[in-house]
Amino acid sequence: MSEPEDDPVLQNALQHAQAVQYDNYAFRAIPGGWVVHNLDFEHLWAGTSAGRCNPDGVKRLYLSVEKETAQAEFEYYATQDGVDPDLAECYSFAAKVKFERVLDLTSKAVRKQVGISLREIEADWKGKPHQPSQLQLIGYWVSKGYGKFSAILYPARRRQAGKNIVIFKECLTRGDYVTPVSRKPTKGWP
Repeated sequence: MSEPEDDPVLQNALQHAQAVQYDNYAFRAIPGGWVVHNLDFEHLWAGTSAGRCNPDGVKRLYLSVEKETAQAEFEYYATQDGVDPDLAECYSFAAKVKFERVLDLTSKAVRKQVGISLREIEADWKGKPHQPSQLQLIGYWVSKGYGKFSAILYPARRRQAGKNIVIFKECLTRGDYVTPVSRKPTKGWP
Protein backbone atom coordinates (compact mmCIF):
# COMPACT_ATOMS: atom_id res chain seq x y z
CA MET A 1 0.00 0.00 0.00
CA SER A 2 1.21 3.48 -0.68
CA GLU A 3 1.23 5.89 2.22
CA PRO A 4 -2.04 7.80 2.62
CA GLU A 5 -1.95 11.52 2.00
CA ASP A 6 -1.60 13.66 5.09
CA ASP A 7 -4.91 14.36 6.77
CA PRO A 8 -4.29 17.39 9.00
CA VAL A 9 -7.79 17.27 10.52
CA LEU A 10 -7.49 13.60 11.56
CA GLN A 11 -3.83 13.92 12.57
CA ASN A 12 -4.66 16.92 14.78
CA ALA A 13 -7.68 15.14 16.27
CA LEU A 14 -5.48 12.18 17.21
CA GLN A 15 -2.88 14.47 18.75
CA HIS A 16 -5.59 15.89 21.04
CA ALA A 17 -7.73 12.78 21.56
CA GLN A 18 -8.28 11.57 25.09
CA ALA A 19 -6.29 8.47 26.08
CA VAL A 20 -7.18 5.79 28.60
CA GLN A 21 -5.02 3.24 30.38
CA TYR A 22 -5.65 -0.43 29.80
CA ASP A 23 -4.40 -3.05 32.24
CA ASN A 24 -6.01 -6.47 31.90
CA TYR A 25 -5.89 -9.70 29.92
CA ALA A 26 -6.47 -10.10 26.19
CA PHE A 27 -7.15 -13.21 24.10
CA ARG A 28 -6.78 -14.72 20.64
CA ALA A 29 -8.22 -17.94 19.21
CA ILE A 30 -6.62 -19.38 16.09
CA PRO A 31 -7.49 -22.34 13.86
CA GLY A 32 -5.14 -25.16 13.12
CA GLY A 33 -3.64 -28.38 14.19
CA TRP A 34 -0.12 -29.51 14.88
CA VAL A 35 1.57 -26.60 13.05
CA VAL A 36 -0.36 -23.96 14.99
CA HIS A 37 0.23 -25.78 18.26
CA ASN A 38 3.97 -25.28 17.71
CA LEU A 39 3.78 -21.53 17.03
CA ASP A 40 5.18 -19.14 19.60
CA PHE A 41 3.19 -16.11 20.75
CA GLU A 42 5.83 -13.95 19.03
CA HIS A 43 4.57 -15.16 15.64
CA LEU A 44 1.35 -13.20 16.21
CA TRP A 45 3.35 -9.95 15.95
CA ALA A 46 4.26 -10.69 12.32
CA GLY A 47 0.90 -9.64 10.85
CA THR A 48 0.96 -6.84 8.29
CA SER A 49 -2.05 -7.67 6.13
CA ALA A 50 -4.99 -5.28 6.10
CA GLY A 51 -7.36 -5.57 9.06
CA ARG A 52 -10.33 -3.71 10.44
CA CYS A 53 -8.04 -1.08 12.04
CA ASN A 54 -5.13 -0.98 9.60
CA PRO A 55 -4.40 -0.85 5.89
CA ASP A 56 -2.01 -3.34 4.33
CA GLY A 57 1.62 -3.01 5.47
CA VAL A 58 1.05 -1.90 9.07
CA LYS A 59 2.50 -4.19 11.77
CA ARG A 60 -0.09 -4.92 14.41
CA LEU A 61 -1.47 -7.53 16.77
CA TYR A 62 -5.22 -8.08 17.14
CA LEU A 63 -6.54 -9.46 20.42
CA SER A 64 -9.95 -9.57 22.09
CA VAL A 65 -10.72 -8.23 25.54
CA GLU A 66 -12.95 -11.18 26.44
CA LYS A 67 -12.47 -14.89 25.79
CA GLU A 68 -16.00 -15.04 24.38
CA THR A 69 -15.18 -12.33 21.84
CA ALA A 70 -12.01 -14.14 20.74
CA GLN A 71 -14.09 -17.30 20.30
CA ALA A 72 -16.76 -15.40 18.31
CA GLU A 73 -14.03 -13.99 16.03
CA PHE A 74 -12.64 -17.51 15.50
CA GLU A 75 -16.08 -18.95 14.74
CA TYR A 76 -16.90 -16.19 12.25
CA TYR A 77 -13.67 -16.58 10.26
CA ALA A 78 -13.86 -20.39 10.35
CA THR A 79 -17.37 -20.19 8.90
CA GLN A 80 -16.16 -17.69 6.26
CA ASP A 81 -13.53 -20.25 5.23
CA GLY A 82 -16.24 -22.91 4.84
CA VAL A 83 -15.36 -24.81 8.03
CA ASP A 84 -17.82 -25.79 10.73
CA PRO A 85 -16.35 -24.05 13.81
CA ASP A 86 -17.58 -26.88 16.03
CA LEU A 87 -15.42 -29.29 14.03
CA ALA A 88 -12.39 -27.04 13.60
CA GLU A 89 -9.39 -27.45 15.83
CA CYS A 90 -8.86 -24.30 17.87
CA TYR A 91 -5.90 -23.08 19.89
CA SER A 92 -5.77 -19.99 22.04
CA PHE A 93 -3.43 -17.48 23.56
CA ALA A 94 -3.98 -15.32 26.60
CA ALA A 95 -1.75 -12.39 27.45
CA LYS A 96 -1.45 -9.94 30.30
CA VAL A 97 -1.39 -6.49 28.72
CA LYS A 98 -0.81 -2.99 30.03
CA PHE A 99 -0.81 0.23 28.03
CA GLU A 100 -0.54 3.79 29.28
CA ARG A 101 -2.19 5.38 26.24
CA VAL A 102 -5.04 3.67 24.39
CA LEU A 103 -7.40 5.31 21.93
CA ASP A 104 -10.78 4.11 23.23
CA LEU A 105 -13.20 4.01 20.31
CA THR A 106 -15.80 2.30 22.50
CA SER A 107 -16.34 5.81 23.89
CA LYS A 108 -18.86 7.90 21.95
CA ALA A 109 -17.04 11.09 23.00
CA VAL A 110 -13.70 9.83 21.65
CA ARG A 111 -15.34 8.65 18.42
CA LYS A 112 -16.78 12.12 17.98
CA GLN A 113 -13.40 13.67 18.78
CA VAL A 114 -11.65 11.72 15.98
CA GLY A 115 -14.56 11.88 13.53
CA ILE A 116 -15.76 8.30 13.26
CA SER A 117 -19.16 6.76 13.90
CA LEU A 118 -20.02 3.40 15.38
CA ARG A 119 -21.52 2.49 12.00
CA GLU A 120 -18.17 3.19 10.28
CA ILE A 121 -16.32 1.03 12.84
CA GLU A 122 -18.69 -1.87 12.28
CA ALA A 123 -18.83 -1.51 8.47
CA ASP A 124 -17.39 -4.18 6.19
CA TRP A 125 -13.88 -3.08 5.24
CA LYS A 126 -13.00 -5.93 2.88
CA GLY A 127 -13.02 -5.47 -0.86
CA LYS A 128 -11.66 -1.92 -0.84
CA PRO A 129 -7.87 -2.43 -0.87
CA HIS A 130 -7.13 0.86 -2.61
CA GLN A 131 -9.48 2.90 -0.47
CA PRO A 132 -8.76 2.51 3.27
CA SER A 133 -11.72 2.95 5.59
CA GLN A 134 -11.76 5.78 8.12
CA LEU A 135 -10.91 3.26 10.87
CA GLN A 136 -7.96 1.94 8.86
CA LEU A 137 -6.72 5.51 8.41
CA ILE A 138 -7.00 6.12 12.16
CA GLY A 139 -4.98 2.96 12.77
CA TYR A 140 -2.42 3.99 10.17
CA TRP A 141 -1.82 7.40 11.78
CA VAL A 142 -1.77 5.89 15.27
CA SER A 143 0.88 3.44 14.03
CA LYS A 144 2.90 6.46 12.86
CA GLY A 145 2.86 7.94 16.36
CA TYR A 146 0.02 10.46 16.16
CA GLY A 147 -1.41 10.82 19.66
CA LYS A 148 1.32 8.60 21.11
CA PHE A 149 -1.14 5.72 21.48
CA SER A 150 0.07 2.12 21.82
CA ALA A 151 -3.26 0.55 20.91
CA ILE A 152 -6.84 1.11 19.81
CA LEU A 153 -9.75 -0.35 21.79
CA TYR A 154 -12.87 -0.73 19.64
CA PRO A 155 -16.28 -2.42 19.64
CA ALA A 156 -16.25 -5.97 18.29
CA ARG A 157 -18.43 -6.68 15.31
CA ARG A 158 -18.66 -10.42 15.96
CA ARG A 159 -20.07 -10.25 19.51
CA GLN A 160 -22.53 -7.74 20.91
CA ALA A 161 -20.92 -5.75 23.76
CA GLY A 162 -17.57 -7.40 23.00
CA LYS A 163 -14.37 -5.43 22.54
CA ASN A 164 -11.20 -5.95 20.56
CA ILE A 165 -7.86 -4.26 20.85
CA VAL A 166 -5.25 -3.73 18.16
CA ILE A 167 -1.69 -3.15 19.37
CA PHE A 168 1.07 -1.41 17.44
CA LYS A 169 4.38 -2.90 18.65
CA GLU A 170 6.51 -0.01 17.40
CA CYS A 171 4.36 2.37 19.49
CA LEU A 172 4.82 0.60 22.83
CA THR A 173 6.42 2.86 25.40
CA ARG A 174 8.14 2.35 28.75
CA GLY A 175 5.66 0.72 31.10
CA ASP A 176 3.64 -0.89 28.28
CA TYR A 177 3.78 -4.65 27.90
CA VAL A 178 2.19 -7.67 26.28
CA THR A 179 3.17 -10.77 28.27
CA PRO A 180 1.76 -14.10 27.09
CA VAL A 181 0.45 -16.44 29.77
CA SER A 182 2.07 -19.21 27.71
CA ARG A 183 4.54 -18.93 24.83
CA LYS A 184 2.73 -21.75 23.02
CA PRO A 185 -1.01 -21.81 22.30
CA THR A 186 -3.23 -23.96 24.45
CA LYS A 187 -6.10 -26.19 23.43
CA GLY A 188 -9.02 -24.34 24.93
CA TRP A 189 -8.50 -21.45 27.33
CA PRO A 190 -5.73 -21.25 29.98
